This record gives sequence, C-alpha cells and structure tokens, in this order.
Amino acid sequence: MSHIMLKSLEHYYRSKGILSTDFTCPYKNKCSFDCSAFTGPKSAFVSTGYEANQLPRLLFLSLDSGIGKQNYLDRLPTAVRQQNEVDTDTLVLHKHKHWYRTHELAHYILRRFKPDLTVEDAKHYFAHANSAKCCMNKKQKKQADKILFKHCREYLDEELAILDPKIIVTQGNEAKFGIERFREKTLKVLDKYAQTIELNRKSVFWLHTYHPNNWGAFNRQRNFDKEKQEAKGWITYSDMIYQFANQKSE
Repeated sequence: MSHIMLKSLEHYYRSKGILSTDFTCPYKNKCSFDCSAFTGPKSAFVSTGYEANQLPRLLFLSLDSGIGKQNYLDRLPTAVRQQNEVDTDTLVLHKHKHWYRTHELAHYILRRFKPDLTVEDAKHYFAHANSAKCCMNKKQKKQADKILFKHCREYLDEELAILDPKIIVTQGNEAKFGIERFREKTLKVLDKYAQTIELNRKSVFWLHTYHPNNWGAFNRQRNFDKEKQEAKGWITYSDMIYQFANQKSE
C-alpha cells in the first residue's frame, strides 16, 4: 500500500506546525482562546485509490471537522485513512448528514469512470480536507469561528499542491473562499456553481456546493427526483466532469 502522499502531507504539516503530534502553529493560542473543547489539527483524508490515481482525483474541501478526536494520534494521516476507508461502514451512516452525502456525491461523479462503483466503495477513491484544521467541538457540530478559517487558509495552497486534485468540490463558503484565493485563473464558467480553473498550473474542475448541513439550499442543488430515485443535480455535474476529464485526456 502506497503512503507517499501521506508522508508528504505529514512532512508538510510538521513543517508548518499543524501536525497533530507536533502542534506548534503560531496561531494556536489565538484560535483556541477561551475554548475549553478545542482540539488540534487533523490531517486530510486521502484514500488509497486517490493516492494511486486510479480514478480522476476527486477532492472535497469542507469547513471544520465538527468533532475533533481527543487523542492526537487519531488525527495523523495514516489514522485518518484507517478510520474513513477501513473502519467506516458507509451503509450505516445517517443518510441526511454530511459524511454520507459526501460519499453519495463522490459516487455520482466517479461511477462515470468506474460504472460498477457502489456508494459504499466510493470511500476508496476520494480525498477530503478541512478548511480549518483544528476543531472547536461546538454543540451540534456548529461551524467553528471565522478566526480558524482565516488563519488556516494560508496552509491550503501547499496542501492542495500535494493532493494534486483533478476535481475539487467545495462544501460551504469558507471552503469556496480558499479556492478563490489560490486559483491562478478562471478558465471557463459553466454555471453559477461549476467552472474550470487553473490551480498549480493545471486545469481543474471546480464544483461548489452548499454544505449538506444547509439542508434547504443543498437539497435544491442536489435536486432529487423521488420517482426516479436519483439526484438530478448531481447527474448534471457528473456529466460535466466526465466531459472535462475526457477533453483533458485527448
């Protein structure tokens, strides 16, 4: 099993003081001030299939983690992979919550490239990073204070370079602000949510979605057809992404 990308992430996190076992971030005290439930940085989740580039690399960039594990060893890159790719049973996840909806959208996008892919197997082929690396562990997983996103945003550029995505899905506005800051240029606007951008001197498909916790807006964008039992919004965007990837391979 390859761990080259995980080792690169670990090295980068350590160099910036945002590795869970080496938490020396200069913003640590400012971000954790007066927050007794604060937990330190958590690595991005990088699946084995994503690292091996078995399918077009699909990266979800979300907000903060909502719940941060107290044991700092559980927030290291290898541990996060174990938790999300091995220990997680996708089929028992709450169907209306963030993590299942992430798997669902990954399934809609990636099944165009792997037709036999199931929603429970999507976890082997995508990556997921948080815009805020630390967590305030607010009640009901409420979003962290803006100061965390402000300080963590400077770490995103090199993290994205290591993760090297072909497709980025941002979940929520704080994630969107990060991509807006670091994209080199907009190549083509497809609609109000989708565009192709230049990032790290490469062409990338960027789809912005509402965060799944923003149920009303998210579900309108998802546009679920109860009669056909399919998310028409995700079908539309998966078609755009498939066309983009084919154009890139020609």
